[in-house]
Amino acid sequence: MYCHLVSTRAIVAYTSPDGTWKGVWNDGNSEPQQLGKVLLRRIASMKGDLDRFVEQFIDGCPEGWIALDKAERCADPIGVFGGRFDGIVATCDPAVNALCFDAQYLYLLHRPKRRLFVFNIANRDMRPFGMVTLDEAGKAKPPKFPAVEHED
Repeated sequence: MYCHLVSTRAIVAYTSPDGTWKGVWNDGNSEPQQLGKVLLRRIASMKGDLDRFVEQFIDGCPEGWIALDKAERCADPIGVFGGRFDGIVATCDPAVNALCFDAQYLYLLHRPKRRLFVFNIANRDMRPFGMVTLDEAGKAKPPKFPAVEHED
């Protein structure tokens, strides 16, 4: 069922006007310094077309990604993920997909304000630890997400 590697996992998602979010799995290299950088490059390469990004990398890949950075899709569908988002606080809904809490990060694209948030996934209300705002051409400000400190 999984396309699990021993790696850091994430959900790449977007918000909807009804206060929910929808996303897909990314199985590897999901730290902000890696996947965050890849997402910002993809959006910039699409000249800031956030609808096209969502269509291609989220709605267009319901099976999820082994590695979005390498365009490697999972062989078996993992399914979509979901939760709530009020503009600042996000939650995961395990009723949508029980694997929600197996991921470490949630990358959440909020198209109305052209923002991409990153959250540490937890079974509680989550506040972003990083956010970039995307201009009309897709350039991010600040240009990258904060680095994640790992405990040894």
